Amino acid sequence: MNKAQQGIARSFSRAASSYDRHALVQNQIAQHLAAYLPQGAEYDHILEFGCGTGLLTKALEGRIKAQHWLLNDLNSTITEKAEQYLEHQTYTKLIGDISEVLSQITTPLDLIASASALQWIEDPFLLLTKAKKLLTPQGTLLISTFGERNLHELRTLTGRGLHYFPSSAYREFCSRNFKEVEVQEEEVVLRFSSLFDLLHHLRATGVTHLPNDNISYLCGRTQLAQLEKEYTTKYPHAQGGVSLTYHPIYIRCSEKLL
Repeated sequence: MNKAQQGIARSFSRAASSYDRHALVQNQIAQHLAAYLPQGAEYDHILEFGCGTGLLTKALEGRIKAQHWLLNDLNSTITEKAEQYLEHQTYTKLIGDISEVLSQITTPLDLIASASALQWIEDPFLLLTKAKKLLTPQGTLLISTFGERNLHELRTLTGRGLHYFPSSAYREFCSRNFKEVEVQEEEVVLRFSSLFDLLHHLRATGVTHLPNDNISYLCGRTQLAQLEKEYTTKYPHAQGGVSLTYHPIYIRCSEKLL
């Protein structure tokens, strides 16, 4: 792993115990994503990358049947909770950068799934191209990521954040590589009583380390006070407090093209 990936892994490791309590949107995303698959669908070999604490793992395990499960994340500390959902499954842990892990997989895959992880990949389309090669001809790609308006309030005011691609970019990529393509998106707006609570929410879900910086720079009282004043003025919630926007994109593709 490079330095940025090591920082991301540390952030999510620290948030492992608090993640599920605060990741309400991510849990909804995992449930929504799993619902794209038929109840009781059977797969020989599946890969879930960026599994985190296992929100998608749990949703998939309760919906599909898999002969063998490949479970990936940046380090084993992060995967410990996800593994609990697979106690009755045959699975293999593949720890490390998914871009490197893919080269270790030699078994054709019937399903490649991931929820709320692709946005951390520097070149998501290169990764998806590599992943596609591992799918069987009738295999399914089932991915969620985030779009351009994700956390736009904080990114606008601080100038810091991940680079997000529009849904049209994913739709174009999928249409060039798969026969059956479904790409959907939505916006989910959360309300927080204060900027402090909003930042606590982000830290509790591991979103503190960014490739170009991190939100921990907001440690000075003056900086925080100024940011809270601007945030409250520009992004108030109709019911009081402040707003934070999530912009999930859902991708399901199958029947890959040559």
